[in-house]
Amino acid sequence: MINVVLADDEPIIIRGLKKLIPWEELGIRIIGEAWTGRGLMELVQRERPSLVITDISMPDGTGIEVLKEIGRLGLGTKVIFISAYQEFAYAKEALALGAVDYLVKPIEKELLLSAVRRALSLLQEESAERETKHKLAQYEHKDRKTQLEELFDRLIDGDIRKEEAQEKLRMLGSGCEYECYTVLLLEPELQKSDVRWGEHERRLLLFAISNMAEELMTSFAAGVLVRKGDRICAIVNHSQAMSMKELAAEISLHAANFLKIALSVGVGEDQLGIEGIRSSYQTAAEALNRTFFAEGGAVIRWAEENWESLVSAKELGEARGHVLQSFLKKDLELMRAACESLFEKIELHAGGSREKSIMAASGTVTDWAEGLAEIGIVLDETELQQHLDAMQSFAKYAQLKTYMRDIANGFALRLETGGKEGQQLTTVKTYIENRYRENITLEGAASKIFMNPYYFSSFFKKHTGMNFKQYLTEVRMKQAVKLLLQSDLMVYQIAEEVGYNNARQFSDMFKKQYGKLPQEFRTSGESK
Repeated sequence: MINVVLADDEPIIIRGLKKLIPWEELGIRIIGEAWTGRGLMELVQRERPSLVITDISMPDGTGIEVLKEIGRLGLGTKVIFISAYQEFAYAKEALALGAVDYLVKPIEKELLLSAVRRALSLLQEESAERETKHKLAQYEHKDRKTQLEELFDRLIDGDIRKEEAQEKLRMLGSGCEYECYTVLLLEPELQKSDVRWGEHERRLLLFAISNMAEELMTSFAAGVLVRKGDRICAIVNHSQAMSMKELAAEISLHAANFLKIALSVGVGEDQLGIEGIRSSYQTAAEALNRTFFAEGGAVIRWAEENWESLVSAKELGEARGHVLQSFLKKDLELMRAACESLFEKIELHAGGSREKSIMAASGTVTDWAEGLAEIGIVLDETELQQHLDAMQSFAKYAQLKTYMRDIANGFALRLETGGKEGQQLTTVKTYIENRYRENITLEGAASKIFMNPYYFSSFFKKHTGMNFKQYLTEVRMKQAVKLLLQSDLMVYQIAEEVGYNNARQFSDMFKKQYGKLPQEFRTSGESK
């Protein structure tokens, strides 16, 4: 709708104008009336209407003065004058200042309708012109931004000469005024196996991270963001006094608070001149690799020292051997201590490298398998390969250590039970007893012993006499009984503790199992 203001020092004229033409049918809404020049001026400044129809001569300021003020403010408001005076001087000055038309009272309907339509046509033309200019500006900005991204991508890859890059930066108006450049490499910590993060969802997340990082970066410095696979590379041009680690920490914090994800950031070495961008990128990648050994959402700045391997391959081999010996001795305490010592040595051997730590872990499992094969405990090739593939997917060293502990426990149990099926059942039961609080599934349990879910269902019922869901429910209910009788937790809290997000579902399941609701069971237990 187009907004219009009507003004005349005679209210009867305004009432007549309202009835003279079908305003709403024309797409026009009357938003105000004025009876003096000053009142009209205030109304225009406050409401900023698209169209004003006013008497040219009013108390406290003429329509000509209002028209001049509209021009000064650059509002683009169209003005149609009406007047009882027929002096040509009024009309000439009004039209010279940009009025759409000058109508003489009494106003004829057709003349007013014609003037209003002409004003609407002018407004539409100007709106279309503004839209075209806006789109052109957007395209120009987008094209410039794309060119800058391509240029910095080439600088990272080192396939453009310094002189050529400097000339392009000057032509594109990059805003890079400082001599210092630093690369920040951002990586969201998402498990590849997590089904919530499909390719489409990952792209959307990276887009959101890029927008957030760009907004924070440009509020402090100049720069460009470039995608590198599932990583975002921020090339920041900044003063040497500015702390890049603080900026990186701010970006990571915003990702946690607003996007609800952990974002690791590797901060490269500060470099002088665009020719140092490649080097800063390489050191940022090294720093990002080191976040593998830190907690989620870590920010690590590259440092020249303490990146070398501090444990030799020989020492690593000896630590693997100690774990293998503990298997053969069937000493679980000794095995756990030997594993923890081995994990420390793998981290020191890796020297900050995720790849080296995974290679060391893979080599460890292979060594264990070869050692056990010598005493008749043989892993088939498929099982071993599944272990090696799984270790490649971890985003944190803590996850890798947990997985290796599970493998070690499985090997120890296999030696203890002497049979594969007994060891497999023990592994699954241990998994359920350790993870019943989580949303575990039959498929997840089956994957722990590398078994087809359909076959696993039959296998589990054969050895336990109940299906997987029944067994899981029984474990959860037994734990719920302990909490009801031995703690002051509320029922909804106990439900969460034993793996139920819905307290009503937990209560129904509990009553089905024990014949009483949880609170009734607690009360009867306390009375006894």
